[in-house]
Formats: sequence, structure tokens, C-alpha cells
Amino acid sequence: MAHRFWSVPIVGLFFGCVAGLAFLLADQVFSSLVAALLALLFVHGLNRFLHVDGLSDLGDGLLAGGSKEKKLAAMKDSRSGAGGIAYLFFFESLSVLALAMFADQPLALLFLIPLMAEVLAKNALVACASVGKPSEGMGGIFVRNAKGGTAFASAVLSFFIISVLGYFLKPYSGWSDIWVVVIGLSLVLVSSLVGAVLAKLAMRSFGIVNGDVLGATNEIARPIVLMTLVLVIRCLESVRW
Repeated sequence: MAHRFWSVPIVGLFFGCVAGLAFLLADQVFSSLVAALLALLFVHGLNRFLHVDGLSDLGDGLLAGGSKEKKLAAMKDSRSGAGGIAYLFFFESLSVLALAMFADQPLALLFLIPLMAEVLAKNALVACASVGKPSEGMGGIFVRNAKGGTAFASAVLSFFIISVLGYFLKPYSGWSDIWVVVIGLSLVLVSSLVGAVLAKLAMRSFGIVNGDVLGATNEIARPIVLMTLVLVIRCLESVRW
């Protein structure tokens, strides 16, 4: 996978199918917030909360004072500080609340939207790796293999996955062809920018992009993608495409 890191959105497709199915089914029984929380819980359970751990570590590192070495030491500390707890609460809550906003959508979108969020979170992860300098740990293996056209290939693959699924679900979602294209391009661009910005932030704070930064990128990109989707849909509705 490290040598074909551009293909990570396919992993996101798998997690997205699980999240989409969980959200779709749970929304028929429970409130939208509970359904969104269960969908996110299934995803975290499948990856053993690995990305959540990275998000917590990044929060501790960014809020620590001092040199890059001290910030990096804070990020690697197994104990969670205020920064880690705050990052966990804010971004995970934002993911649940943003996903719950789509509860009144057609059934096809209840499945498609969580799926899109997971695919694009992985695209952000690849973009982050392609910009950053590798560490010596396991995460560094992926960062070292994410150079050249890796980020572009991941973006193209992500857009392809979203477009194909959006096209086949179009009769059930109410989205037109132009909606599928505009939504796909917008979300791929935003997710890539999130990854690049977080890589720059990590380079300035720690001098490297490690596994914790990659995992945190996945968790930060998800709610940003979902909120962007809300804005894009409202813009499309306003111009009546």
C-alpha cells in the first residue's frame, strides 16, 4: 500500500460503505444525531481508533510551547493533554453534527454522503503525505512514497469514485449530472487543500509529517468536507441547476 499510496481512497470506499449503510439503517430507527454517531463509531471501530489517537496527539503537539523538538515530544507522549482532548471533542463532534444535517435527504444520499466523506478524508491524507517531510516511524514510509503525482492520482481516483456512484444513484438522489460534477470537483479540491494546509502546519510545528499527522488529517478533513457539501448544495439550489 505504501508503494501505491494513491490508491488509499479505495480504502476510504470500504469504510464509506460501512458508514453509509450504518447511517442509512440507523436513521430509520433513531434520531439523526444517534445515527450519525453510530456511523462514525463503526468507522473508528474498524480501524481500532487509530486516526482518533492521531488527532489527539496532534492537538497536544500543536498546543505545546517551545521548540519543534518539545512539540514533537508532546505529540509522542502517551498521556493526553488539554489540546488533545479539545481537538477530539471539537472535530469528532463536528463530524457527527455535520453528518446529522443530511438526515432529511433521500435514502440514496443517506448512504452516499458518509461514503463520500470517507473517500475524501483519505484523499486529504494522501495530499498531506505528498507535501510533508517524512519521519523515521511507520508513517514516514507512506510519506516517502507519496511524492511525484501521488496526490494528483489520488484526487483523480476520488473524483472517479464519487462521480460513478453519484451517477448510478442519480435517479434516487435527485442530483443532476452537473450537480455530480460540481460536487465532486469541489469536494476533491477542498479535501486536497485541507491535507496540504495540515502538512504545512505540521512542518512548521514539528519539521515532519508522521503517522499522527496523517491520522489527524483524516479526522479533520471529514467534517470540513461535509460542511463544504452543505454549502455547495445550497449554492446549486440557489441557481436552480
